[in-house]
Amino acid sequence: MKKIISRFGLICALIFFVISGAAFAQENNFHVRVRAESANIRSAPSVEAQPSASVFRDDRLEVVSRNLDGTWFEVRRPGRLTNLGWIFGKVIEWDFRVEDLPLGDFVTGVIGPTPLTYRPEFGVTMLEGASLRTSPSRTGTFIRNIPPLITIPVLERNLDGSWLHVNYLGYDGWIAGFTVRRTPNVMDIPEAAGLPPLETIPVMLIPVEIQQAQIDRLREFILTRREMAYNLEIFWWAVFRGEVMPCDAPEAVAKYPYTAQDVRELPELQRYTPRLGAAVDYLNTALIPFENCGVTSPQTVIEARDGAINARVIFDATLDLLEILEEDVVQARR
Repeated sequence: MKKIISRFGLICALIFFVISGAAFAQENNFHVRVRAESANIRSAPSVEAQPSASVFRDDRLEVVSRNLDGTWFEVRRPGRLTNLGWIFGKVIEWDFRVEDLPLGDFVTGVIGPTPLTYRPEFGVTMLEGASLRTSPSRTGTFIRNIPPLITIPVLERNLDGSWLHVNYLGYDGWIAGFTVRRTPNVMDIPEAAGLPPLETIPVMLIPVEIQQAQIDRLREFILTRREMAYNLEIFWWAVFRGEVMPCDAPEAVAKYPYTAQDVRELPELQRYTPRLGAAVDYLNTALIPFENCGVTSPQTVIEARDGAINARVIFDATLDLLEILEEDVVQARR
């Protein structure tokens, strides 16, 4: 009798574990949708890794973690406890912040001399290319460039979070905080010990009305081009699905015009315009297929749509930064 009861208890415990695990799996808020006709899931975040499963267009997957540069996602079927493997980011679409995912692999793809030995809790997404330096200063020795629109681990910050200590594929160093997407919890990142005092720069007082006018002009520029990027994203997605669309190309987009006086009136232009330049480049990439109207290859369409998406992401992030800046300007007016 005791054996029957203990076996019954064990079965109940196993059932509870499975149900609880399934419930936990369903709480995952990180979901993606496959946008390629078909794609391989691989055993590691690399095109050289062995395929472990196949997925097809419009399949939905739960994301478990990210790789070192946020270009691969570890996935599983919705509600399942067993992970399928890794899928490349270019064949899926999502609407969450990649930096909110835990780091699931810190070995594959390492090329630098200082690989990670643990999984950092924090990450950031690059809005623009950044110079990796040996110290949190523009005078720090240059190590290498970090490309835009990837997500990398963060180890530490300086006193005010204006510089971040990161590890990019095994290259260890510091990047300027303005090169990454806004990080709400930046001050939760551990502060590095033993850093020199913060650099100071001369401050010039500009009337808030002039600063507001500069913000308004910049916002108008971004909103117009953000709408174009969004429309192109929808356009190329329709083409990819096989719809016949009119070949009515918008004109090429010029970069934001500004002068030295504009920078004096709104110093943040020096930070915003490089990323806006990258967004405009992506936007013009989305216009390239219009140069040859007719049948377009799926790969060309995907590249055009990716260009529109990348442009929209940068425009949205810069609008967020403008909103924060405007709040500071309004506060100064009071």
